[in-house]
Amino acid sequence: MKNFFGPVLLFLVLLFASCHPIDNPIDGDGLILFDEGHAQTAGNADWVIDGGYSEFADALKEKGYSVESTDDPFDYSTLARYDVVIIPEPNIRFSSDEISALKRYVENGGSVFFIGNHSGADRNNDGWDPVEIFNEVVNDDFGFRFDSNTVSEDPIEDILVTPITYGVNAVGMWAGSTITIINDSKVHVAIRAYEKPYVVYGYYGSGKFVAIGDSSPFDDGDGDPGDNLYDNWYDYDDSVLAVNIVDWLSK
Repeated sequence: MKNFFGPVLLFLVLLFASCHPIDNPIDGDGLILFDEGHAQTAGNADWVIDGGYSEFADALKEKGYSVESTDDPFDYSTLARYDVVIIPEPNIRFSSDEISALKRYVENGGSVFFIGNHSGADRNNDGWDPVEIFNEVVNDDFGFRFDSNTVSEDPIEDILVTPITYGVNAVGMWAGSTITIINDSKVHVAIRAYEKPYVVYGYYGSGKFVAIGDSSPFDDGDGDPGDNLYDNWYDYDDSVLAVNIVDWLSK
């Protein structure tokens, strides 16, 4: 009698594995810096590691990363200590010295995660929103810019196979901006919303960067009780995307 159960067992094992993808195998061993010095808590924002981004920080710590934050102005000697710098939705402009330090950091092998938001998100009413603030930093040298628009899509499933989308099948966008790629030789699309780039990744000098057009996906709902916060961290694969991005940037 032929061995019927062997092929059946193999099929079931393969089927089970396909339904339960293996976790991203990268173990974190780098030093991560969250920027908290550019009005990340203005208005309803709470994008700090002891507030609305606490789950983000905790997820990185659980993978083995060391996580710190700063509210000091950027300078090169400080940035150079870190493997990845995460900049959530700034509402204060970067000085020319800070921009120079940030670019030098990436040129020399550092990595940055730019987390934007929608046009008009001027939470401290100083006349500058995060789209305008980030575009002063990235527009020419990094090869992309944030669009001056406000769009939402929930869920987003236009996800490309890239180094940062492992295990990501859907994410959210709750009042964010899309992105325009200026130099497609060094900037690549990872996720699209409304047929435009929403998450991009690329290279500048010897370093790397990732940009997303919304701060909401990584909001865990915790923070100042007076802020309107939501637990989007737990929606779709938002948290998977966040950790994947840091894993890739830290390599």
